[in-house]
Amino acid sequence: MESRTLASAAAAGIAAFLVTVVAVTELLLPTVEFSVLVGLPAGIAVGVAVAAAVLLRSGEESRRLGRSLAAFVVVFLAVLAVGVVLAGPRTSILAGSVAGVALGIVAGIAMFLLSGSRP
Repeated sequence: MESRTLASAAAAGIAAFLVTVVAVTELLLPTVEFSVLVGLPAGIAVGVAVAAAVLLRSGEESRRLGRSLAAFVVVFLAVLAVGVVLAGPRTSILAGSVAGVALGIVAGIAMFLLSGSRP
């Protein structure tokens, strides 16, 4: 895996994260008191998804990492959505984000390890 590919994915993911956090926070500022708590999970999901997309378009070794990041995003969003539905948006955005990140990391590591055993 080339360091250039990793640097491109990291730069794209960080840029997407920052733009999304600022945009969502500012758009919700008039209506949501702590709009940054909505902007941060949105930024995490978009940033990681963009980094995964960059890696998936690269070589096979980069695709392995891209699939891991994609697994993280899917699990993160699923846990966040379940938390919002079950507990309501006020309490679950922060708790769902923390749980989503933890479970997403586990899913990403599992996907990375499982995708490496294929021929």
